Amino acid sequence: MTMLLLMGGLSACAVKTNSRGNLVYSVDTAALFGTEIGQFPLQDGGQGTLRREGKNFSVKLSGNQRVVPLNNAELARIARTENIGSRTVVVIETQRRNCDYRYTVLAIEGSDVLSWDVGNCRDRPVVLAQDDRSALTFDFPKGSAIERFVYTQDGRMRRGNVKSVAGLNPRAKPFADESLYPPGYQDSLRRYGVYPPPAAPAAKSGKSGKSAKPAAAGKPGATTQAGRNAGPATAAPANPGAASSARPDTTPAAAGGPRASASASRTPSQLELPDEEITSTRIDLRD
Repeated sequence: MTMLLLMGGLSACAVKTNSRGNLVYSVDTAALFGTEIGQFPLQDGGQGTLRREGKNFSVKLSGNQRVVPLNNAELARIARTENIGSRTVVVIETQRRNCDYRYTVLAIEGSDVLSWDVGNCRDRPVVLAQDDRSALTFDFPKGSAIERFVYTQDGRMRRGNVKSVAGLNPRAKPFADESLYPPGYQDSLRRYGVYPPPAAPAAKSGKSGKSAKPAAAGKPGATTQAGRNAGPATAAPANPGAASSARPDTTPAAAGGPRASASASRTPSQLELPDEEITSTRIDLRD
């Protein structure tokens, strides 16, 4: 019995830094007595775990003894995980005192973790990834405009305001669902293979009283001509997060149509980046 307890203590060792910058080794009580909230995969084949012990939340990465604390969180959940460049980006939704929605964004590569804290406490953001996995956008409603944060594969986060984003209504309630997609996102992909859904074709000139027939616009698995020729200016499908691991080009609409229809659903590779850069908190789990 004593040996089992000793082995358990050794496997649940935590390392923290005290006020003098010295390492302090202790038993990882969250691993022994805490509650596992959720897990997420890492690009290197490892695994991350969101845990709770009492009122304290933390993120533990396999192969590392140090943990990433989530300060001031009263509730926490893993909202989205995306691979951007060489890093795994994890979006953790937290609830804090007098703040319903606040987000900790972790960009993880091995033992190196970059962290940002974003959110307006009122709304969930729409989070969408570039098809080439070079950037991840976080859009929050701000009056009649959009407050946009952009994480890029070089490990930087930028912020700026934009007047409009295709498919997003800043007055919509809710602005985003629990998986941080805009309402109707998955249905638009299923029906048309693009988001936002293509506009109905205009009537052909010279034929009064007759309107052009949409190319099976109401049938799942079909892609309209508008969807083939025009994609959204600023929003792009990403992996459906916790709900599914399928890429948009494996949905019925994209898989059943020509290759051009799949590319029509993508964000242009040249994403306009905001000027203001948000400094990250860097955590080296080896130290």
